This record gives sequence, C-alpha cells and structure tokens, in this order.
Amino acid sequence: MTAARMAHGKVTITVDEYSSNPTQAFTHYNINQSRFQPPHVHMVDPIPYDTPKPAGHTRFVCVSDTHSRTDGIQMPYGDVLLHMGDFTELGLPSEVKKFNDWLGGLPYEFKVVIAGNHELTFDKDFMAELVKQDYYRFPSVSKLKPEDFDNVQSLLTNCVYLQDSDVTIKGFRIYGTPWSPWFNGWGFNLPRGQSLLDKWNLIPEGIDILMTHGPPLGFRDWVPKELQRVGCVELLNTVQKRVRPKLHAFGHIHEGYGIMTDGYTTFINASTCTISYQPTNPPIVFDLPNPSSS
Repeated sequence: MTAARMAHGKVTITVDEYSSNPTQAFTHYNINQSRFQPPHVHMVDPIPYDTPKPAGHTRFVCVSDTHSRTDGIQMPYGDVLLHMGDFTELGLPSEVKKFNDWLGGLPYEFKVVIAGNHELTFDKDFMAELVKQDYYRFPSVSKLKPEDFDNVQSLLTNCVYLQDSDVTIKGFRIYGTPWSPWFNGWGFNLPRGQSLLDKWNLIPEGIDILMTHGPPLGFRDWVPKELQRVGCVELLNTVQKRVRPKLHAFGHIHEGYGIMTDGYTTFINASTCTISYQPTNPPIVFDLPNPSSS
C-alpha cells in the first residue's frame, strides 16, 4: 500500500503501514527504496557564522529546545530567528515571560516561535485533562489557576507565535505546528497514524519553511540509547510527497542535532540542549534565496 496517492492532481497522504513502528519503517524504506541513502540524502555541514550572506538571500537562525537555559547562548548574525519549541521547562507563565524578555533583547528583524511538548499551558486540551487528575504529575502546573494560563501565548509579545498556522515574512511562507508523536503524555502529544496525519494535512502546499517540534522519520531522529528511530512517518511523507518545503526545521530529539538534505528539502534539527540538557549545541544558520516578487 502506498502512503500517497494522486486525486484530481492533488497528492493525498494516507497512514503508512509501518506508521506505529518508525524503526521498522526506516529499515523497510531503506532496503526497498534506498530512501535514506546517498546520493540524494546526505549530511550537511553548518555554515560558519562569519560566512558572508550571499546577495539576494535571507539568513535564518535556527534554535530549539532551549528549555529556559538561554543565558549563555551566543546568538549569531541573521535576519529571521526560528525557534522550534520547548523554550520552557513546563510552560509556566514566569518561564514564558523570561523567554519573551530574551527574545526582546535579540537583534533579529523577525522572530518566529512554535510550542513544543514542554509548553504544557499552551495545550488547552492537555490542561483541561491535567486539572481533572487526582495525582500531581506536574505539581507546579497543576496549581495554576485557569486565568494564569488561559491566554498564555499573549505573553509572547516579541515574536510571531504559530500554532497550526502560517505567516509570510520577507516573501517566505512559514508554517508552524507543535504536535509530536505520543511520548510519556506531555503537551501536544498525539498517537502515531491518523491523529497526527490530521494535523499534517492542515499544512498548505506552497510553504517555503516548515517548523515542527519533532522530526520526520529518518532525518536527525535517531535515539542511540534506545537504538530507535522516533521520527513520524506521516510527517516524512507529507514533507517529501506533498508540501516539499525548502527548509524543514525541528528539534525535540536532542541527540539528533544537525543538518541533512534529501536533495530538495534541507532538514535541520536545531536542538540547543544536549541529551543532558546542557545548552551547548550552537544555533544553526541557513541562507535561502529571496522569493522572486512576481
């Protein structure tokens, strides 16, 4: 069964038969389709910060998973900051304010931010369920009153916040979405398969830059300790077969930090924090040619 089919000239992505087992999916597609093999798929070295920006380009600075540890991060020159979520530990309003203050001190012309699974207060359904729980899994979050977090994204005054939405900046269409495959029941967690695919199906065609919190299958999604791939198969199929952005930026899997390409889309895992939550992975800069204004 193919996971993508054409209907009226439009590509429709369906749930992959290996959806629930990404490690098996990776092995299957690598053996049968060479889907993750050179020459198309390969690692990319980050460009040094002092590399001059080519004429007619916009420089994007990518970070993710800063987890309230922004104090020591050396931020490079660029035009647009992209932050792929997990900017707090638990989404507490105090953490969001601290992050917003940090954003306010950065010199970028534009800053675009999405939430991740740690931004618990940004996920309304999650909070509604948490309040009903008898036990305190997240004590500091459980103690919040609804009025403390009802409009928590309004605290982000120094950026454009995207949640299943898009914005056009300097001619680039940027779409941001916070969802990731279920993992220990954090915020914006959904089961693999149709539930996540429903979210990916909201991504319009014609997007230049896709910001998701988690990785697609096979691109910077390897967890060495578990010897597992954890990326989303449906997200990969959506990116490669339907949306085809120039840049797909994400984080979530701290061990996956780095850059790859499939020959068309550049995939950047910009996790700032390491697996031990040390904010030592440098921001990644990426230059894209400005869209023609035609």
